[in-house]
Amino acid sequence: MQTIPASPQTKRQGGYTIVEVSIALAIIGILLVAGLSGANSLLLSSKANTQIEESSRAMAKLQSNLSSTNVTSLTTVSAIGMGLFPSSRASVSGSGTSATGTVLTAMGGGNEFVLSNAALLDTGTHNITLAIGGGVIYTLTNIPKGACSEIAASLASFANAAYVYSATTTPTESTAGSNTSLGKDNQIKAPGAAVQGTKLGTQCNSADLVHMSFILRP
Repeated sequence: MQTIPASPQTKRQGGYTIVEVSIALAIIGILLVAGLSGANSLLLSSKANTQIEESSRAMAKLQSNLSSTNVTSLTTVSAIGMGLFPSSRASVSGSGTSATGTVLTAMGGGNEFVLSNAALLDTGTHNITLAIGGGVIYTLTNIPKGACSEIAASLASFANAAYVYSATTTPTESTAGSNTSLGKDNQIKAPGAAVQGTKLGTQCNSADLVHMSFILRP
């Protein structure tokens, strides 16, 4: 009986070549990286939404009290006492005049401060005019640039003026109140104006972690 040789199309024996295994592993790696990236984006977006909701409530409460509260002595400690921040993220250490308040951002890795402006805000430098103690500066520190635009644009609608900036040293409550970081170059919203989209994009991409300050006035 004549034997017919196997054709090239005949089903090959089991097993994979090194090339095939490498390609499969590369595809799996790409899918894993894409999945992790997507999960990180969703987590960042969720935290940003939480920050916007909590900060907008705090700013609205603060604004409603500006006309009846002595803002010249307003601090993070007194803001915590007014219930402006979630108790789960706010704490006060010490007592009396030595008390200090700490509020962690919903984003993690940063803090929130509320302080009356300790220095004059002038049109020439800050593009806003406000006497010492005439308003309140609400500051968020160490916001990831991926969430910056969404948070800053949303919260700026509650403020008289808004700024986004990077700094070699993370602002503290006292330095935030001194207004040295607030200037025309990093102002994303001037009094009576809309948010400047181009400036917002530039400032939010100025560093991996940025800071933002919002000025409220009676």
